[in-house]
Amino acid sequence: MSKTVRIPLTMYGVAEVIKWCVDKNQGRIPGVDTQGFKTMQALLAQKPQSNDYLTLDQFWKKQVNLELTTEEVETIDRCLYDIPNFENVPLPQIRHKFWPGAVSSHL
Repeated sequence: MSKTVRIPLTMYGVAEVIKWCVDKNQGRIPGVDTQGFKTMQALLAQKPQSNDYLTLDQFWKKQVNLELTTEEVETIDRCLYDIPNFENVPLPQIRHKFWPGAVSSHL
């Protein structure tokens, strides 16, 4: 069984991980169909349908603790580094704002 780590992320961070690892991946990096990714997608599905700024702001800033395997963390790491480079675009904001501290302090 794989070792798991607890990664604290905001819902904005979860959305960025899903964007780069699922939406933009297009099959280039395998391993994005695991339970950790399904959990993140389920969390995003809870997004309020309201257009009320305060409600949406609270949702995106909500902090969640994700239980991810080390393989899932490595896959996310690859997605956040490799996919932007495939497309010649800058690394996503989550890379600089959330992810480095979360990963280095837990692995």
